[in-house]
Amino acid sequence: MVCHYAVAQFGSQQIISIEADGVQTLFVADLNGDNFKDVVSANRFENSIAWYKHLDGQGSFGPEIEIAFLNEPKTVVAADVDGDNDLDVLANSLANDSVLWYENTDGLGTFDVSHGIFDGTSVGIGAYAMVAADLDGDNDLDVAMASNFDGVSWFENLDGLGNFGSQQQVSTDISVTRNISAVDIDGDNDLDLVANGSGANSLYWFENLDGMGDFSTNIMVANTTTSTSSLFCADLDGDNDIDIITAMASHDLIAWHENLDGQGTFGPEQVITDQAVFAISVYAADLDNDNDMDVISGSSVDGKVAWFENMDGLGDFSSQNIITESLLGTRQVFAADLDNDTDMDVLSASQNDDKLAWYENTTIAGVEDNRALAVRLVPNPVDDLLTIQSHEPITRLTVYGVRGEKVMEREGNLTSLNVAHLPSGLFFFKLEAVDKVTVKKVIKR
Repeated sequence: MVCHYAVAQFGSQQIISIEADGVQTLFVADLNGDNFKDVVSANRFENSIAWYKHLDGQGSFGPEIEIAFLNEPKTVVAADVDGDNDLDVLANSLANDSVLWYENTDGLGTFDVSHGIFDGTSVGIGAYAMVAADLDGDNDLDVAMASNFDGVSWFENLDGLGNFGSQQQVSTDISVTRNISAVDIDGDNDLDLVANGSGANSLYWFENLDGMGDFSTNIMVANTTTSTSSLFCADLDGDNDIDIITAMASHDLIAWHENLDGQGTFGPEQVITDQAVFAISVYAADLDNDNDMDVISGSSVDGKVAWFENMDGLGDFSSQNIITESLLGTRQVFAADLDNDTDMDVLSASQNDDKLAWYENTTIAGVEDNRALAVRLVPNPVDDLLTIQSHEPITRLTVYGVRGEKVMEREGNLTSLNVAHLPSGLFFFKLEAVDKVTVKKVIKR
């Protein structure tokens, strides 16, 4: 593992909610059709699923809006279940062993009563996680489920309107199955399934043999050192096939397995870090805008969210770059462009402080948005003359483009700046006083 200076910089924690009681998982999606990304969560201790409206496209969120009461929800996702071009919400209940969906009735985030996908008739199966994906190639979204005591199964969306068929078992010989993903592992243009189980050698995939949901028996990915607590699938080495990333809590590990031939033959475990104390969640996204996939980890005991730069695009990762270590009981990490500035921000859900939070990606080499200097730039968006309002003299101003390139620099006692010559788009303004610095985003019209 090589230490490496990271390009992506993350700002301080910004709160979405501190009332998501016992939050387990989050999902980011535009639920009300305003082109801003909202957040939906599964709140286990308050027995609810809820969403949080993105108010301004810059990362300010409204209060919790309850979608439904649900007994011990664990996983929540947003997807267009009924084919009406808005996003519905799916969730599962640990206590009731059920999987349900809620229709977005007006496309504005008004949700109706639950529609059953799996009603918990097999009481005690431990319905733990699910994913929405087109498993049978008929252009609607089916649902696959992972359960503690019943392995992997899926449910067909029979009519594209959200009426689901009976449980179709994929595997029953994997115990404590708590994660599931639907991806094309073998490059044949249909969706296979990836799932985990307990104990060593517990990471598997299932081939979609005919593209219509007839799955193979479980195919072991590789010898793992310990049981997997979370998994994510992405192309980490730039060879246009899907690799698998895992978090392993008992060994504090984040690791990945290379898809060696693009057909589902996987290499041995490659450790990214062993410093994620009780590693509970993993995600992949291009955080530094260099066209390869970096890795994000969430670890529960140390309350940490960190990221690891893919330094060569081939899966050689940096040491951990800490985003935060102040969470209580981290449960999930996620990435999305929340503030519409063309880079990927990071989100976290933490159970013991009931917190949903996000961290802005400033994407400027060497600039930390510490917000120690109180400055306003007006108007914003701006056409030509930008006024700088500050109680302390601004001695240096540097303007960067969205990829970190310097486009302008000025020195002196600055109170305004003519930006008429800049092209339309988003820019980052680094403003410096004697011993303070901050970064502001400005939209040039």
